[in-house]
Amino acid sequence: MKRKYTLANKRTDNSRNHNHITTGGYAGGNSVPDIIMQMPEIFFFDIKKFIDAVRSAQNIEYSYRTELYNLYESYHLDLHLEGIINKRLRGVTRFPIEFHKADGTIDEDITRELRSPWFKKLRKEIVDAQFWGFSAFQFYLDEDNHIRYISIPRKNFNPVTRQILKNEGDLSGIPMEAFDNTMMVGESRELGLLMVLMIGVLYKRGNISDWAKYCNIFGMPIREYTYPAGDEEARKKLIQDARKQGVNAVYIHPEGSNMNIIESSQKSGSTELYSKFCEYFDKKMSVLVLGNTLTTEAQDTGTQALGTVHQDEENDLNADDREYILDVLNYQMLPIFENLGYNVTGGEFVYAEQGKVDTEKQITIVEKLNSMGLPIDDDYLYETFHVTKPQNYEAIKKEKEAQKQALREALNNSHRKEDEDDLNTVQKSFKNNLRSFFGLAPKTTKGADTDF
Repeated sequence: MKRKYTLANKRTDNSRNHNHITTGGYAGGNSVPDIIMQMPEIFFFDIKKFIDAVRSAQNIEYSYRTELYNLYESYHLDLHLEGIINKRLRGVTRFPIEFHKADGTIDEDITRELRSPWFKKLRKEIVDAQFWGFSAFQFYLDEDNHIRYISIPRKNFNPVTRQILKNEGDLSGIPMEAFDNTMMVGESRELGLLMVLMIGVLYKRGNISDWAKYCNIFGMPIREYTYPAGDEEARKKLIQDARKQGVNAVYIHPEGSNMNIIESSQKSGSTELYSKFCEYFDKKMSVLVLGNTLTTEAQDTGTQALGTVHQDEENDLNADDREYILDVLNYQMLPIFENLGYNVTGGEFVYAEQGKVDTEKQITIVEKLNSMGLPIDDDYLYETFHVTKPQNYEAIKKEKEAQKQALREALNNSHRKEDEDDLNTVQKSFKNNLRSFFGLAPKTTKGADTDF
């Protein structure tokens, strides 16, 4: 049974760190580390080696992933894939995370840890599990009682059996549960998105190699040297001179012999073919990693509207990643925080209510709500549009209210006077009409008294 720690004793009791996982090389010192690390092999891969590595990793009884993960490490050599994966991972760190207690207030102790650099890195590594298939960690407290973690090398961890392997080629090891505060993110038999992406990486790598050879052969002019037939000293001297003048192609022949240089009739078409081959896989990688192409590469056919749609798709993907992180924190990491001495009962990790606001869109919304008669809090407007609230805000507010009240009274008085003038005008018009009507009657006729 795991021990529980409170904030009071977590700063004095370090016994819980006795089984901290250690990593190192063969010459790591007097003690042998729990994990012996080896340098990854990232060169000289081809499609056949990739197929063999995938088959070994997918083996049901003895899943062996060392070669596959060595190949995965080589993706860093692909400039485009490295760039779009980094862009995807940056998207999950833009919004700060807080821990709210059961009463809804912010836990400052935990939230302070969540603002540390280690947590920003952790969020990226959690999302990175989708590319590799899994990520594994151990958490602990350092000498200053701040949370820290180590990433368990993937080549030294078997996600199917959940065992930590001393050497990367071992078939069995120590159960992960033997170490405190460990966590695995991802699926046990999942090989990750890199399994699909590496196909494009390998094809591009071979294509670029052929492209480089093509440029080396056809891209530079050929130098021609001649020497008197039978003059061996002259031939050796020309060879020395040619080597000093560069690496482009050289043709050295005796005088009287001929050399014909036949230019390729499709040089421009051939180099365009290599370029389009690379562009094809770059676009497919962008779609798989970012959900689009226009936010990474400028296209001649791209419009602003289309680019906006693609940006929305990328934002949706980043939102899914952020929700994935929250699920890991709230369902897997709460017990770890508790073991490290933090009170997490009834609380949860949430994203802080802040971030980038499109002020143009927001002000349009505010204006529409105001036109509908909905009251809007002034503090909300100051915070949303980053406007400094004046120190004499209350005095200015009262003065403006007084001005509005005076304006309303002035308008009411004006309307009242206009209404009275209109009434007098109607009465006078009515009297005039009656006078003109009764003016037709004889003056000697007696009748009822009238004001007209």
